[in-house]
Amino acid sequence: MKRHSLLFIIVFLAGFLAWQSAAAQGVVPVEQVVTSHIFGEQVSVRAQVRTDQTISQAVAFLRAQGESASISTPVQVGPDGEISFIHQIRNGNLRPFAEVAFWFRFTFADGSTVDSAEFAFRYLDNRFPWQVREQDNLRVHWYAGDATFGQSALDAARSGAERAGRLLLVSLSRPVDIYIYASSEDMRATLLQGGPAWVSGHASPDLYLALVAIAPGLEQDANMERKIPHELAHILTYELARERYPLLPIWLREGIATVSETYPSPDYPRSLEYAVENEGLLSFSRLCGDFPVDASSRFLAYAQSESFTRYIVEEYGISGLNRLVQSYGDGLGCEQGVQQALGISLSQLEYAWRANSLGENRLAVAFKNLSGYVLVFLVLLFLPIAPALLSSFKPKHG
Repeated sequence: MKRHSLLFIIVFLAGFLAWQSAAAQGVVPVEQVVTSHIFGEQVSVRAQVRTDQTISQAVAFLRAQGESASISTPVQVGPDGEISFIHQIRNGNLRPFAEVAFWFRFTFADGSTVDSAEFAFRYLDNRFPWQVREQDNLRVHWYAGDATFGQSALDAARSGAERAGRLLLVSLSRPVDIYIYASSEDMRATLLQGGPAWVSGHASPDLYLALVAIAPGLEQDANMERKIPHELAHILTYELARERYPLLPIWLREGIATVSETYPSPDYPRSLEYAVENEGLLSFSRLCGDFPVDASSRFLAYAQSESFTRYIVEEYGISGLNRLVQSYGDGLGCEQGVQQALGISLSQLEYAWRANSLGENRLAVAFKNLSGYVLVFLVLLFLPIAPALLSSFKPKHG
């Protein structure tokens, strides 16, 4: 009995001292915080506030990891210090799978305001009964398919991480979560903007998160070995570039990811061949920004990025590729990054790639590109002497 009494006194004193410390720092103590959410619909929070002052108003603020803006929502305050709020996702979206920090701001009867300490929860997609399998720094989550499906996905993730790691000379520093959806529709519902119908994979590198759509069935292994390594390569590229990752041109980010696929799409070579034959290749200066919106041009952009990145590795080695990531990460422009890392301009590199990887006839292309200028030159040259030439052909009378 004495032991229980002593324990109660210790806990009471610890709580009282924490309350005094919080009050001294101008922070209102909030306790017994309980959070719950229905993904895509709402977040609910209940708690207890301890203060002797009369609260005239309370507001909660939520801010997801990686986001700079906070979302505010009104808080209900009960007579005994119970506080609660429900945030409707339609009134302010939260970043899926991110850790969401939240805190309370109280306004008292005298007009003063005080904030609470920060709390957090992870905004996970809880619509499905996820199964999980993990090894080392890889965690695979899935809800459709059996244990063999999960193991195959983990195997594809492990080999993909190893391949991208060898390419970038980097390894994962923390666990990566890979969520496998049974359909593109299920997966796109997790994205903030939904995404176009063709999207079947997404990576949030700063969250160490990959989402892919793979249905159990005959094609599951091929899809795993293509989609999972692709998204993991984005995360490993982030490991190398860190906060400078967004500075890398999209052709390089997607090129590294596509080269890391165990079996890249067999349609890539056909797409490149058709583009060469029809003079439809996209300029890489154009692909430094975003990829085209229309499906055929976007597919060609991926095919070109894969081939171009592979050519860079073949010609300049893994060290050359890493120098390129470093140069772009330093903030150099589209042309300057290649010049700094490889000692050649982007346009010259593209010219060499077209000739060596695609077998494009450089002289024929150059002549074709200049033919219009040659025609204009000949017309301008002919105009001043045209009258004299025409008069020489006139019949003479006499």
